Amino acid sequence: MTESVKRWVRRHRPDGNPLRRRSDRLESAALAVAMLFILLSVWPAVVAGRQAYEAAQRAGSDGRRRVEATLLADAPVTRLSFGEVSRGELTPARWTAPSGLERTSHVPAPSLAKAGAKVWIWVDPGGRRVPAPPSLTDLRVTAVVTAMLLVAVAAVVVLLAFAGFRRMLDRGRYRDWETAWSLAGERWRRPRQS
Repeated sequence: MTESVKRWVRRHRPDGNPLRRRSDRLESAALAVAMLFILLSVWPAVVAGRQAYEAAQRAGSDGRRRVEATLLADAPVTRLSFGEVSRGELTPARWTAPSGLERTSHVPAPSLAKAGAKVWIWVDPGGRRVPAPPSLTDLRVTAVVTAMLLVAVAAVVVLLAFAGFRRMLDRGRYRDWETAWSLAGERWRRPRQS
């Protein structure tokens, strides 16, 4: 593998080799520009990741509160077999909303919890049960995935553009190669003059 990397670097470095064609120099310059664009895409990706983090954080802090709910019935027994995961069964419960009103609904409860047991739930300002806000880990993962996705998209776009440019250069190289072989063929077919 190191030999192929060395060959690749040797092929694209600007060394003033007189055997390098103009198209080879253009390809090396285009590769340098493509790498520069990919590196420059990191900054906007970091900014977008930070904005995604802040947006998810704002969405999670929309007045949600954690309140204690009292189960009104025994939680059902969850029977699990190998490979299954318990999601927590919904059990009727009562809690006091932030406004002071009593609310009743079904909440997730641990298996075998008895009536009267206390469980913590998240509610909105109106007292309705809502999902828990995203954790700090979730926020960080959202930011990192957003940034990495943007860098990956930028890399794909830039590398596709580079591949198109290289294909155009290859067509010109093949045309020049064909012309050179035609001229060589004509020279070889001519009879020698003595």
